[in-house]
Amino acid sequence: MTRDEMFAYALSQPGAEDSTLHGGRCIRVRTHWIVNDSPEAGSLALALDKPTVEFLMETEPQTYWQTPHFEGWPAVLVRYEAADDGRLMEQIDKAWARRATKAQRRARGSG
Repeated sequence: MTRDEMFAYALSQPGAEDSTLHGGRCIRVRTHWIVNDSPEAGSLALALDKPTVEFLMETEPQTYWQTPHFEGWPAVLVRYEAADDGRLMEQIDKAWARRATKAQRRARGSG
């Protein structure tokens, strides 16, 4: 998946909006970013819960990682071109679901 494809997929989520954060592009749901540009080459930041971040970094460290800036926060950097596309889309779905309304999640069938 390319950077543009990752942004496009995130933007296709219900209620997602193209925005900016710290001068870079981000995708927001209900004012909260879910995918954000990163100064780290070949990577974007993805907002996930801490247990998921820890699991991804442990099981796929070549794809999901953090700089000291993100340590302890519910976000992970993604080397998007190294990521399995299906798995990455699942993680974007999770990031969306954390910020979506209950009505949006129900309409999409994700509770």
